[in-house]
Amino acid sequence: MNQRGVTTLELLLVVVIIGILAMITMTEYFKVHNRAYVGAALTDLQGLRQAISMHDAEWGVFPTDDAGDLNGLLSQLIDPDGNPYISPPSGSNWSSFSYVAPDPSDPYGDYELTVVCRDHFNTQLTVHWNSEVEYLRLGPSN
Repeated sequence: MNQRGVTTLELLLVVVIIGILAMITMTEYFKVHNRAYVGAALTDLQGLRQAISMHDAEWGVFPTDDAGDLNGLLSQLIDPDGNPYISPPSGSNWSSFSYVAPDPSDPYGDYELTVVCRDHFNTQLTVHWNSEVEYLRLGPSN
């Protein structure tokens, strides 16, 4: 007798293979997702760094007040005519922002722009005046 059909073992094997492919796909998706958030946040920080450099070129100093939020820094990035050096980035790529001004007594002082990205690792990015970038994974949010 010629029977046609699928055995339970064959069906289980197909389900396992589909599960493995789904895990691989999701892992790659999360990698791309994380890189997108970190890359977008880094682009925003580099734009802010350029605006700070324009401020330094016109005024001869970096912004001197620390800023715990983006608006605090943007309020200092105004040219002599009262126009902003940069359009505000959306800030949707990070969950926290801070600007640490250089020590006014040090003519070669360093400032820091720091954000915590909204990726799965809560990656902290710090950009310095010389374009040096520090990456630190704070760990997944709970």
